[in-house]
Amino acid sequence: MDFVDMLLNRFDGESELRKPTNVLVCFTEPETGKRLSRLAFHVAMSRPDKSALTLLHFIDKDEESAQTEESNASKGLILEEFMPKAEKSKITMRTFIRESEDHLADIMKMTEEQHSNLVLVGISNDELDLRVVERYSRLRSNPANPMSAILEQFTESEGKRLQEISSLVSRNSVPTGIFIDNGLSEIKNIFIPILSKADVHIFTFIYHTALKENVKIMIWDAIGIIGSEPKMQKLFQFIVKRTDGRVQLWNDDRKIEEDFIRRQDLIIIGVDGWVKLINAPLPWKEVLPSTLIIKDITT
Repeated sequence: MDFVDMLLNRFDGESELRKPTNVLVCFTEPETGKRLSRLAFHVAMSRPDKSALTLLHFIDKDEESAQTEESNASKGLILEEFMPKAEKSKITMRTFIRESEDHLADIMKMTEEQHSNLVLVGISNDELDLRVVERYSRLRSNPANPMSAILEQFTESEGKRLQEISSLVSRNSVPTGIFIDNGLSEIKNIFIPILSKADVHIFTFIYHTALKENVKIMIWDAIGIIGSEPKMQKLFQFIVKRTDGRVQLWNDDRKIEEDFIRRQDLIIIGVDGWVKLINAPLPWKEVLPSTLIIKDITT
């Protein structure tokens, strides 16, 4: 049974909706942590009563005492901002504050300790601009570029953060998402480019997200996999039917314009698709909204 068949069986029997989700949300900027926690609820938590949300807040040494109180207060604020009142008391929520020089090691350790089955790492524009992430990914995609030469093109803090993220994505044994926060305020209009067959796992997140009301998801099937492969077409039609048409397919006869991208709240894309996207001559790359880049264990 291939992965598409597995997804169809999960969705059809609703086992995907009954599955508890234990999400680890990692961040340094509190606002990014709040936005990412809200996003985690939307894309992964179909059953809050069976799920857990663990916050791992990285801080500097001189911030420790002040941030302890602030982080505890933000825990309640996160729940207040996005979770329906009836579900607020059902979710298990934990907050950890870490002064750390090795974020990667702490994330890997916390993932194991909390039995997390999804890890999300949030990066604000103050930490790494989208263009910096794009440039690093483009340089890494060329095997002729030695790491030492790549790192020379970034500041020390940028290089360290980029290496941590890259290592986490390649080494983590559970699905992992990198959230690049560009001021996410709503989760209503979502654009999902499919640029690689390896990104089929994205449909799990499409399904979860489209179950929420007031969400519109537009899929750009740039490689034509939905139209050319019957199983993918069946999977797409199944999701469309189950989510009351909140998922649509981009008409390839139309050109994607900057104005359309500016109206999107979020882009969700797989790691392979992300690499292809940033290397493609697409003018609208310059106006990308907040972006969630996901690596599944199947890829």
